[in-house]
Amino acid sequence: MAIAPISAVMTMNRVQNEQKVSMDKKAAPQSVQPQMPEANSGAALRSYFLGGNAVSFGFNCSTGKFVTKQIADVPCCCCGGRMILQKDLGKVAGSFARNKGEQLADKINRDKDYFRSNQGTIAGMIAIEAAKNPGMDAKGAIAEIGTDFQGKLKNYCQGVLDKTNEIAKANLGEKNVVSDLIAAEKEKVAQGNIDRISFTEKLVAMQEKGQIDPVSYDMVINSAMELPQNTERAMKHFNKVAFKDNGGIFNELLKESTQTIEHVHPHSLGGPNDTDNYLAECGECNHPRGNMSYLKWIQVHPEYPVNAQKHIEWFQQQIVDGKIDSKYDDYGTKIKATLSKESDGRMELKVLDKQKIQELRNKARHGEHVSVSEEIEKQEKEKQYENA
Repeated sequence: MAIAPISAVMTMNRVQNEQKVSMDKKAAPQSVQPQMPEANSGAALRSYFLGGNAVSFGFNCSTGKFVTKQIADVPCCCCGGRMILQKDLGKVAGSFARNKGEQLADKINRDKDYFRSNQGTIAGMIAIEAAKNPGMDAKGAIAEIGTDFQGKLKNYCQGVLDKTNEIAKANLGEKNVVSDLIAAEKEKVAQGNIDRISFTEKLVAMQEKGQIDPVSYDMVINSAMELPQNTERAMKHFNKVAFKDNGGIFNELLKESTQTIEHVHPHSLGGPNDTDNYLAECGECNHPRGNMSYLKWIQVHPEYPVNAQKHIEWFQQQIVDGKIDSKYDDYGTKIKATLSKESDGRMELKVLDKQKIQELRNKARHGEHVSVSEEIEKQEKEKQYENA
């Protein structure tokens, strides 16, 4: 399956900055220290990913000691949502559970990137009900949803499609192919046929044909991903919270948003515990994949390539800002090679090399403004000029 071009991400970053869509809502701790290397991990990783070519890789490291596991609100490399540290789950769940009425609805809508699509569907339905009643808490909203789950699920999905349509019209004009597709999808939802994967595959096909520009595609696909995968998945998550108290409801809806570490080459297939085989990913994205190939997994998460690029830019920005230790200066170039190999060249990250990272860090230390996203954009333009 073809994938959206990663090179468009640099433009996306500027658009999203203007819209104040930030993946750094909370400051990362100062200079997180990684586990010291036990030994160069070369043999297994070199052999698998680079066909035996001699190259120096990173270091052996348990998933629990990987640097991001000490940082709150890291953006998931797959869905792009903020991830919660396991130790903070109760606190974050409580920040939602203590609210009622419009305050609860506002909290859910403001921090919806803490929820993943299927769980976010239930949270979104709670927000709709709570907004109608000043004294309604999450437990009360769940009880109300239970009186007509199918009908309220349809209303939620119609709302997501309406919002996606607004994005499409704002970016592509009043008359556009995406809006036509959304209109057809709304008819299916009205009949009770909810199938997000089928819908997003059609969006991907439009992007591949050049019917959607990369910036608009990024915005549209991430909005569409707020739909549940299907009715059965939404019902499954509703049943999990149907009889819980307020705290239990949000603990359940948020627990798969906790940070995990994905083995790019699956551990079950021999993937090593090595920093160059790790990407920070939420449980909702990591656990179901198992050892599925990336080409199949991207059918479930078509937004993965764009969000992986955003993730690596976030990671390299933390290094430049001194929030991640210099031991990871070459992480970008190495995870790029790993991901490219594992996806048969279909996912090609744009990264800064170790020398450039060190140069930018020195500038930042002297008070200069440094943007990794802007530097990557500049780098890619220079490459295009050289190849012209």
